Amino acid sequence: MNSPLHDFFLDEDLVRQIRSGVDTVIVDFTKIIDYDEEFAEKFLKEPLTEVKYLCGGASSYAGRDVNVHIINIPAVEMAITRVCSKDLYRLVQVRGTVILRTRKDSRPRVLVYKCPCGAHIRVEQTEQWRISPEICLNCEGRKGFTKIYERTEFDDFQWIEIQELTENTPNTKTPEKIRVLLKNDLVDQCIPGETVIITGVPRVLEKAPNTLQLEMKLYVEALGMMNDTEKQITNLTPKDIEQVQHIMNQPDYLDNIIESYAPTIYGMEYVKESLAYQQCEGVTKTISGKRKRGQFHVLMAGPPGVGKTELGKYSVRYHVKGREATGRGASGVGLTASVVQEDGEWMLKAGAMVLADNGLLFVDEVEKMSKDDSGAMHPAMEQQEIPVNKAGINATVKTRCSVLAACNPLTGVWNDYKNLVGNLHEGNKGLPLTFLDRFALKFVVKMPTDVEEERKVAEHIALVNTRPEDIQPPYTTDMLRKIFSYARTIRPTISKELAEKMTEFYLRLFKASTMQNVQIISRRQIEDLFRITESSAKLHGREEAVEADMERALAMVSESLKECYMDMDTGVVDQTKAFYDEPKSKGAKMKEVPELVKRLSSRNIDTTKISMIELVEYASKRWRTLKHEAREIIDLAKKEGLVYYPTPYDVAVS
Repeated sequence: MNSPLHDFFLDEDLVRQIRSGVDTVIVDFTKIIDYDEEFAEKFLKEPLTEVKYLCGGASSYAGRDVNVHIINIPAVEMAITRVCSKDLYRLVQVRGTVILRTRKDSRPRVLVYKCPCGAHIRVEQTEQWRISPEICLNCEGRKGFTKIYERTEFDDFQWIEIQELTENTPNTKTPEKIRVLLKNDLVDQCIPGETVIITGVPRVLEKAPNTLQLEMKLYVEALGMMNDTEKQITNLTPKDIEQVQHIMNQPDYLDNIIESYAPTIYGMEYVKESLAYQQCEGVTKTISGKRKRGQFHVLMAGPPGVGKTELGKYSVRYHVKGREATGRGASGVGLTASVVQEDGEWMLKAGAMVLADNGLLFVDEVEKMSKDDSGAMHPAMEQQEIPVNKAGINATVKTRCSVLAACNPLTGVWNDYKNLVGNLHEGNKGLPLTFLDRFALKFVVKMPTDVEEERKVAEHIALVNTRPEDIQPPYTTDMLRKIFSYARTIRPTISKELAEKMTEFYLRLFKASTMQNVQIISRRQIEDLFRITESSAKLHGREEAVEADMERALAMVSESLKECYMDMDTGVVDQTKAFYDEPKSKGAKMKEVPELVKRLSSRNIDTTKISMIELVEYASKRWRTLKHEAREIIDLAKKEGLVYYPTPYDVAVS
């Protein structure tokens, strides 16, 4: 079909596409507006008719059949939830995350029938059911038509389902979804988890054809598609970037970030700082064609009711592609990907980690997952991709997300005489050690033992519940989102000197962890150390990491390792208690008392002695025993002459 828009295809970009020999020309709608505003307005109202004129113009210029795909129509972009019946057969543009994809299949575009008289009849297929010829124009016959598939023109087609982006979904609502029909060159151009911009025409599909039912299902027939996965979902304006850069130069910037992060929760500065670094991520690198992830994972463990879930929900809110799941209701395939059958069709369906690709996933109550389900997360957290091969569907989905997990202890009550692993893993119960090793930072979040500290927490809770308007953090939620979004665009480098210092720190950890021939430090630690250092540089807007970034990373790792019974002052690791829960004998504990006295007294002004109360408190936690039992062991050490009591309240080394 010839088109009056033949001259339109003399545009330099369109000429280049046509001459390259492609079967599909991608047309930016703004070019149509610049060429003919009247045609552009008509195109918006009758896109299915007018796109044929564009295809005719392109084919006329190219001298062969050429399809046209339309992209970039910002004037008609709308949220998925707003697409309704009044938009039927008009041009719309929607943006969303692909959550499922069917197999590629074929359907006739023009079906050719043969009449008994020998005539061939071409019938265009415009509906969801087959359209047959009513009459043969050659012999006026109405029966006996047979289909000639050899001359039939087919389209490749595929269904996808896209879900509303998190940023366009109110917190109180479930994200809306809509089906999209892809044809020909648009088929297999996206996989679940990717963000796409669909330009197309809303149409309806009968739920039960050839019946009296009137219900119809709304879908969008795509005329063009752009993959928007790698781009920033939140578009920062030059003014936003200038504002963020100004904030990053403020002297109390990091303190303000920590104070603004989850303002309804009191304290937990180390945890909040680590979560801010997790929002920024490290630098993703490609070495010899292999991708090395920049994201790192964080685990929060502790008794119920201390704010772990609330912290996780804040983290989801601060990330433009944040999602959440719960271990109680999530399966392995629900978190990764699966192949399901719906209405007789096999579909590749994305799980929570795939939908959080290039984002952050918060998994609450992760201890309630089975071993098989948590095991399915291992490759998704480390290699960040999962191959799927089932029912003729072969695809590799991406899971490039940071994982923040929260869990409760096995018994529901945190045992202060056990370390983090002892509370989360026992025998065949609890979280597998291989799963715990995937987390760069592991923090214990629990109630303080000091009454005055708990008073501050209670007063803060009272303030939140009685005068919430008085909670005025330095940065709003919107500003934190902008800060983290901008930080993720920076790619800082690490100097050779800093790298050497971090390597030495790792080697000290490695040496300490092998003192008893039990390995609790793996090579993941040094990689995570680099990632956290890079994320600190990103948070501060630096193009090159400085020593302060390394120090913050070391502080985060040190705080995390304290829960594994590593003393960062001496580098001593008690691996036996940390991972195998085998208590020392009373004699071994008694021989350890002089070393404990020396270590604690070295921190005092009077380095010759330590108070009995402080020693008993420290020893009971270290040995995971009751305080009166710890006191008995210290008294036994005194009888053996290993220590003595200079006063009834102090202990010193003999």
